[in-house]
Amino acid sequence: MAMTAHLIAAHGYSDLAFLGGPVKSPDSQERFAGFCEAMRQGGMQAPDEPAANGGFTEAGGQLAVRAMLAERRPPRAIVCGNDEMAIGALIALRAAKLRVPADVAVTGFDDIAATRHIRPALSTVHQPMHELGERSVQLLLDRLSAPAAPAQSVILPTQVVIRGSCGCRSRLAARGQRSQA
Repeated sequence: MAMTAHLIAAHGYSDLAFLGGPVKSPDSQERFAGFCEAMRQGGMQAPDEPAANGGFTEAGGQLAVRAMLAERRPPRAIVCGNDEMAIGALIALRAAKLRVPADVAVTGFDDIAATRHIRPALSTVHQPMHELGERSVQLLLDRLSAPAAPAQSVILPTQVVIRGSCGCRSRLAARGQRSQA
């Protein structure tokens, strides 16, 4: 939700597409719900379903964006449900001779290491993966020691990481300012 809100508020983008993961994935469903809520809060109509599904893989993201471009003009921004699909989207856009972020902004989710090294560096949402792993193990141990206890759900905070693929860095560079990648 926060990344989509950034694209709307900071850049004024209104033609946004969501690239989802597997249809039955709770992570993909939650991320799409956040995208839709940000669209509604931005005064736009939210779509009923993602523009395409890339299966949370780089190859899937590439194929989904290729198919999306064959069906319609490019959206102004593609919000991807994870970084792997965003990397695939960058490859497909480059092959279509579209510039990121000048023609199409792209964002991801997870903040995997590769996002800092590709060009343009990927704007994404950071998940506390180490803490996620620790909490998962603890929940599993708790469940094993008390199988009849009610199921628990834990939500960890995320953080928007702004890099070049949304357009922020290129705007700052044009003004002679620096931003952290």
